[in-house]
Amino acid sequence: MRICGTGLIARLRSILKSIARPLLKPAPDGEKAETGARAVEDYWTEHNVTLHRKFNSAKESLEDFHWRNDQYFGYLDLMPVSGVDGLAVLDFGCGPGYDLVGFATHSKPSRLVGIDVSESSLAEASDRLALHSSDVELLRHDVSDGSLPLDDASMDLVHSSGVLHHVPDIDRALAELRRVLKHGGTAQFMVYHADSLWVHLYVAYERQIVQGIDTTLTLAEAFQRSTDGPGCPISRCYTHAQFVELAARHGFALETFGVAVSAWEMSLLHKRFAAIMDQRLFPESRSFLAALTFDDKQLPLVRPGVHAGIDGCYRFRAV
Repeated sequence: MRICGTGLIARLRSILKSIARPLLKPAPDGEKAETGARAVEDYWTEHNVTLHRKFNSAKESLEDFHWRNDQYFGYLDLMPVSGVDGLAVLDFGCGPGYDLVGFATHSKPSRLVGIDVSESSLAEASDRLALHSSDVELLRHDVSDGSLPLDDASMDLVHSSGVLHHVPDIDRALAELRRVLKHGGTAQFMVYHADSLWVHLYVAYERQIVQGIDTTLTLAEAFQRSTDGPGCPISRCYTHAQFVELAARHGFALETFGVAVSAWEMSLLHKRFAAIMDQRLFPESRSFLAALTFDDKQLPLVRPGVHAGIDGCYRFRAV
């Protein structure tokens, strides 16, 4: 459910004045979304990252896989789909099969499992993986129940890209992912990153000030409407410290962390100084933008080694 798809730019372009606005805050521990599990299932059945595109050949499918990952600089280095030969791999929230295609074509896992809430996305994933002659188990996740249809300690690698920030109960999801992961196994999660151009330049400035969208909402509320469509029931973002603490509660020990900056964020970077000069911009966002530095590829850094992008990528060891 990572932000992308052929209709992304059109959706974004179709999207607090001088008053002070609350800071972006993490979701409370054990948050249960006011919107029920049915709304989550319904939304992700109607909406997915390919916009329900049908692929006609393996070549077309693989080209689209690489195009999509090219929209997030360094993403495949941080969330690799290679190097898992002989391992049992779970893609939690597989959607229409993007990363399953990656695992199927860049590795030779002994078992490849995709789980999703959406029957329509699972059907699309089945059709797409058939183009690659890949043997994949596709299972439906009942959000209202929360448990995963897998045995304890049955997976070597748990992969989840852009999904955990959308689930009604992230604590329940992390507990289940830890249950199915072997002791010493690896988990790689991408969740939306709070310390990003997306939050502080796109949402706080471009949307709320320049375009006058969602001006009465808090920054957290406005962020939710900015990522996967304004009707998305749940969309959160986390700082590094917030997500590491959350994962640690469920038996995940951090190994590496990195951030992929999106091409969309970079396309707005030229507005950084205009945003800093605008007195309507919330001070936290102004300070964030003013403090940015840049690496040798001219990608923005929030601190040394940590990019100011939307995709926070975490690699954990199960303990």
